[in-house]
Amino acid sequence: MSQPDLVSVIESAYAIEASEAEWLMGIARAARGELDAGFGVGAWTFDAREVSRVRVLGTALAGDDPQVLHRMQQCSAHFEQSARDLRADVLRFGPCQTFSQVLGEDTLARQADVQAVMGPIGARDMLGVIGADPTGMGLGLGALLPTPRPATRGEVRRWSRIVAHLAAGYRLRRTLAHRPVQAVLSPAGRVEHAEGGARASEAREALKRAALSVDRARGRLRREDGDEALETWRGLVAGRWTLLDQFDSDGRRFVVARRNDPEAAFPLNLTERERQVLIYRVLGHPLKLIAYELGLGMSTVSAALARALTKLGADSIADVIRLLLPGEAP
Repeated sequence: MSQPDLVSVIESAYAIEASEAEWLMGIARAARGELDAGFGVGAWTFDAREVSRVRVLGTALAGDDPQVLHRMQQCSAHFEQSARDLRADVLRFGPCQTFSQVLGEDTLARQADVQAVMGPIGARDMLGVIGADPTGMGLGLGALLPTPRPATRGEVRRWSRIVAHLAAGYRLRRTLAHRPVQAVLSPAGRVEHAEGGARASEAREALKRAALSVDRARGRLRREDGDEALETWRGLVAGRWTLLDQFDSDGRRFVVARRNDPEAAFPLNLTERERQVLIYRVLGHPLKLIAYELGLGMSTVSAALARALTKLGADSIADVIRLLLPGEAP
């Protein structure tokens, strides 16, 4: 039995030439082979820059019943209202979780509003995958489940990595005009052109290694070992660049590197890297995942977080949440 092609979900995230509706539907369809439990898979973009009000911007459903997406949205709204402390739960469970995992199976079963939405179609739980980043914008995926269960370790590992690309692709689509191409590489990783920060020898070498890694992930590895393919294709290169395919007039393929680092606006007394790492931690992302999202080493991420906490006079992420969002800390 062949395994789902998870790399195709990443490729869909970087289909930046598609319209918004086509882009979202492409992601939902690519994710369906892994997430669908019989009800379809929903995808939506959201704006969470105002902490007290998360706005859904665009939606798509890969499934047969168009009402399923509406039911997912209703469930999510009830979930946000009934969670004991939503940020504490997100911090504990990270970017891939189920309702029953966060609320507890017994508590979920007593949520009459949620059960009234899911029950008529035979659903009892929902798996959510959230691709947020320090900008406050992001993309989510949802799949209704026939029985309550927690997200498995494999699901958390796989989808935590995939959402890094979903967030990066969405960020790039929104800000493409301000994301210059800083390097052009051959498919074999040879740097044909570089400017700005990409001109340094260390940056050129990092881009070469990344281009080769992406080609490896998109080759046989995607069929032979999907998990290894996901690990191989990192979210960014050196915390700065996203790699994209580009074709010239003769149909030759090149790889272009566009600046795509997430812009974290606060706290103001931190460096950009420190802000990025800190806000990712506030979003519940473990250090290993942050290293994957930014394409940095674990030691670099750990050091940035330690510096950020020291500058803020905080001992933990809970202290940071209290500082940034009074009354919202676990």
